[in-house]
Amino acid sequence: MKVRKCARAVIFNEKNEVLLEKFEFPKVKGNKVLWVTPGGGLKDDETYEMALERELYEELGLKVTINSDPILVKDVLIKGKIEMFNSHEVYYLLNLNSNQVFSIKNMTKNEIDTLQGIKWWALQELKEITNFAPPEIKEILEKNI
Repeated sequence: MKVRKCARAVIFNEKNEVLLEKFEFPKVKGNKVLWVTPGGGLKDDETYEMALERELYEELGLKVTINSDPILVKDVLIKGKIEMFNSHEVYYLLNLNSNQVFSIKNMTKNEIDTLQGIKWWALQELKEITNFAPPEIKEILEKNI
């Protein structure tokens, strides 16, 4: 089975909110629409940290250095329209100010076409929805409040 290596960021602000991006995933069975943490797949010989630094620049216009240990590592079985694959996901914790300005000008065409929103979420709001990933975000948020 194909394995897709991904680096993702759980980004918090001073209000203990987490930043999520809403994407449509047209290559996944059922054209899923989910709120997800920023990040994406590794390219060539990238480390997880290098990939996340690149992805955060592409998706949000952020220039950051990742020099911490992961807070979560998980494998997710994805049912694609053509084939199933394993998404090996490594998550890092970042803190930003809630007034941080984001830019999507460096996103790929596919990302721009499938992005439906970017939002800071409070823990109570996350408890009221089910279309976000990974579900462990709630536990991570509770531990950091």
